[in-house]
Amino acid sequence: MIGGILRDKYRSWVIGYNQLVGTCSVLDVELWGIFEGVTIVMDKGFDRILIISDSQEAVQAIQGSVTKM
Repeated sequence: MIGGILRDKYRSWVIGYNQLVGTCSVLDVELWGIFEGVTIVMDKGFDRILIISDSQEAVQAIQGSVTKM
C-alpha cells in the first residue's frame, strides 16, 4: 500500500491518496508513493513541489537519477 498527503504553500491539506500496489520491495513502495504524489500534483496544475520522505534510499535514488540526466 502506498499513500501520502499533499499540502499547499501554507501547509494546508489539499488531498490525501492511497493505492494498493501489491508485493514489492520497500524502496519500490517509497518510489511509487512519490511518483503517484507527483502525478497528482501535476494533474492539479501546481508548478512547484517539495517532496519530503523519511526514506534516505528513495531520496538517493531520485537524486541519482536526476544527476544522470
